[in-house]
Amino acid sequence: MGRVLRVRKKVDYHKVNHKYDKYTFKSQKVVKIKVHKYSGTVGRASAAPPLTTWPPLGMHGGVTYFADITIGTGWRGAAIDTVWMPFKLLDIHGSQWQGISQVVAGADADVMARAHFDDVCHSLRTAYMSTRITEAVGEAAAAMYVLENHPGYQMTWGAHVHAGTGIDQIWQYTHGNGIRDYLIVEAKGPGATLLFSPFLPTGYNQMDPGWVINHLYSMSQNGHAAGQDIVARKGLVFAVAHPNYNGGSKSYYGLHHSSAHAARPGRVFGIVVTAQWRADGSLGYNATAPVRYL
Repeated sequence: MGRVLRVRKKVDYHKVNHKYDKYTFKSQKVVKIKVHKYSGTVGRASAAPPLTTWPPLGMHGGVTYFADITIGTGWRGAAIDTVWMPFKLLDIHGSQWQGISQVVAGADADVMARAHFDDVCHSLRTAYMSTRITEAVGEAAAAMYVLENHPGYQMTWGAHVHAGTGIDQIWQYTHGNGIRDYLIVEAKGPGATLLFSPFLPTGYNQMDPGWVINHLYSMSQNGHAAGQDIVARKGLVFAVAHPNYNGGSKSYYGLHHSSAHAARPGRVFGIVVTAQWRADGSLGYNATAPVRYL
């Protein structure tokens, strides 16, 4: 005996046409857009100082604590040698938004560094992701390290002019004869480490020589003056070192044999700076030994 076929249900096209506009086939239902009325990550950020009661005994002389940055006086004052760092629940017993400011030697003489610190403050206040807060703390600590330990270096590339992956900071030192040395800085927040992927060419992981050269090429092609200055002064000539790597769409660049960097004056170094909160409430850092690339 054969299978009995069921009668297919008849489609009521009148109802369909009533629900949809027959010309655009778009639902006539009004879409409500959800608007978030808050800013900043929820709760206390993992990159915030580990101290949960403020101000601590023996607080660093260059650090000022603000119990409520929404109503307190002095927050984001006129000081130009200071980094401002807001955190939710810095003191878990206090108001939601508190903050600390920290004096940074040399910041008053570096306009780009001050703009960099302003971006750090903005990111800490508005970031939704805890990873972004960790990055911002790392950016602050890295700039503090250079200003306090490499006097005379001026920032040319920082958080205020870039976003996403790539070189975090570039600093330059101009000698009396006009020759420039450069310092490429990778900023890491508390507990963060350099990124590594087995799927990249050898020598192209974060802060490897190939990684630096590849990003300098990218900066030169995208019109970023900080990278173009290094390329021009060092006479860098690029070539595709790994075309369509592993059959993918991305190629990686290296230096062509005609590159004149070996004969050009000036040096390019790189360091990794990791943020570290100190017991006195101040933001500190650990830095690797400088590595010369060019």
